[in-house]
Amino acid sequence: MYEYTDRRNRSLADRIQAAAERHPQHGTEQDKAAATALLADMLQAAAQHDINLDILDLVTDLPGSCYRTVSKNRTPADRIEAAAERRPDQGTEQDKAAATALLADMLQAAARHGITLASFDWVTDLPGSCYLAVARNRHLPDRIDAAAERRSNPGTEQDKAAATALLADMLQAAARHGISLDAFDWATDLPGSCYAAVVSKSRHEAGRWAVAR
Repeated sequence: MYEYTDRRNRSLADRIQAAAERHPQHGTEQDKAAATALLADMLQAAAQHDINLDILDLVTDLPGSCYRTVSKNRTPADRIEAAAERRPDQGTEQDKAAATALLADMLQAAARHGITLASFDWVTDLPGSCYLAVARNRHLPDRIDAAAERRSNPGTEQDKAAATALLADMLQAAARHGISLDAFDWATDLPGSCYAAVVSKSRHEAGRWAVAR
């Protein structure tokens, strides 16, 4: 492998490690090793033109580019797993599997137009979008359960049931205006708001009952 240290005496592995730390949502130890090898080979080619990493550092972040390129060059399942890790408060293993299948089908359709996942990476995070879409496309009780799990002081099963009923009725009213839960998801966490409202009401009523006694 091409051996090189930059003007600050950092090795190629050091530079890739620094790139990885700037992008904590991407990549594995294998990605770091692969990116280091890629960077070494590219610099060996550049050396034939009297260009080294110090010179390239003046115009581009080649170590970072190598790391991002390698870390994105993974299977759909790997990309969905990475998307899930960026959203620890959402989704299940079933969501991951469904999102992987969705991504695979979308890429198969895109391939007929000559578009690959690498092409999408220039304009959007398609794996992340697939995962978020699947995680959001759950039944109302699932959305209320997720809202409850995000709270440090969750309520009761009765609160969950009441919040699900509240959410259903509010969405039925919104549907008359052509508004769905997907539309609300762009603007606010309606399931979370319903659950918080129900828990607040329950605790307020419990407090009044305690005072009355």
